[in-house]
Order: sequence, then C-alpha cells, then structure tokens
Amino acid sequence: MHDTEAQNKRKESLPMSVDMYESRFKQELSNLDRFYPNDTRDPRAWKANFPAWRALFTALSLHGHSTGYRLFSFEKFFNLCQKAYTEDHPKKDRYKEYFEDDLRDGMRQRVGAWYESGMAETYLYACLVEALEDRAKVGMVLYDPRVDWKLKSDLVVHMNGHTMRVNAYFGPSESRPQIERQREKNEREQKRNTAESAHWNNEAFKEMSSFEIQVTADEKQVVNGFRLFSIEAMNRLLKQLYSHAGITRERQVFMEVARK
Repeated sequence: MHDTEAQNKRKESLPMSVDMYESRFKQELSNLDRFYPNDTRDPRAWKANFPAWRALFTALSLHGHSTGYRLFSFEKFFNLCQKAYTEDHPKKDRYKEYFEDDLRDGMRQRVGAWYESGMAETYLYACLVEALEDRAKVGMVLYDPRVDWKLKSDLVVHMNGHTMRVNAYFGPSESRPQIERQREKNEREQKRNTAESAHWNNEAFKEMSSFEIQVTADEKQVVNGFRLFSIEAMNRLLKQLYSHAGITRERQVFMEVARK
C-alpha cells in the first residue's frame, strides 16, 4: 500500500488502539515496555477454568481509545485480571490462590499468553479494517468478545454478500483440532442449563466459511518482543477472503519486504 502525504498526516493524528492503520499500530506497540514472551507453562496455573479474558482485554483497549488513543502495558492488564478475578468476581475465593505464592509466576505467564494473543489479534483486526474497509471499501470487519464467545471466531468479515469467520492462533495447525475439541467439551459442560445461548444448530453459523491465520516459529514478525502475524500470512488471508467473496477488483494487500 502506498500512502499519500494526506494519508500519512491522518495516520499521525489517529493512533487508536482499536481503529488504526497497520504501521501506526506497530509504532504504538513499540512505545510500550518491551514484552518478553514466556512459553513455559506451569500446569497448576493453567488448570483453572477462568472466565473469558477477552472482555477485560477489550475493556482496556476501549479505555485507551477514549483516553489519548494508547495501547496498554502488560502490568496494567495483569493487574486488571487480578482485580477482576480475586476481588470483583462473586466466586473470587476460587481464583485467589492462582495469584499468590508459588502459583503467581505461572499465572503471570498465563496472563502474558492472553496479553500477547490479544495484541496479535488486535493487530490482525487493524490490518483487515485498513485493507477491506478503509482502502478497498468492499467489506466490514467485526471484532468483539461476543464474536469469540458466540460465533467461536476471532473475527468475522462480511464482504459481497458473504459472511466469513477468521480463526487466528499461535502454533502449528496440526494441534488446533484437539484444542477446539477441548473447548467444545468445556462449553457443553458449562452450558448444560443454558444450551439455547450457544451457537449449536444455528443455520447462519453453519453456512459461514472459516479461514485461518497463525503465528509460527517460522512465520511471524516480532515488534518490541510481541510475536505478530507476518505480512505474508496477512496477504494470503486477504487473498483467500477476496476469492471466496468473488472480489476481483480493488484487492488491497500490504507491501511485503524481501527477507535477507
């Protein structure tokens, strides 16, 4: 994508945490304290079935949007999670132990995984909005907690009469089916008395085609320690969405930089 001078000025004036250009998102991410991913997992800290973290992440994103258009630090997110689960939740005693003593380090790693995943997904959202809504003007992109909870998707794209699900994740695709089966099992247990609120048997959901994008050891871009989806992966996804929706003109993609 080539920006005009006017568009560059617009980017400088709109550093929004939930509505910004791809280049500006990475600039704002670089303004945070460096993030250090920790893929070591303490199984004791990962066994608890916590309430969905996405709402807390989104809340901080929207707060940053309304208070100076900023992204937020890991410490701010960790502190919010701790307060939400150990002070505000009606069953707070169930979660307190995970933020104390020798379980705390493992819990910081788990929250760190949520945090990095949230930033990567928000980056994906910013990219798709820029390409499909702002540039090509051929589609709409939805990204909010309910899309994750009710439609089992990270984002939903509507374009040329087609509604498509996008699943974004870290790691190889081979491990994804097992993760999704476990999530399905957990949800069926949780919704035994409220099955009507689930996505099961929803005809519109069944008709939505699903597309994937992932961060792997071999394909990623690292910005200030955060592992994000690569531009190459982003462009592949965009081309898949365009093709499925029958878009043959105004196909906007991102400029790829040749690797050394």
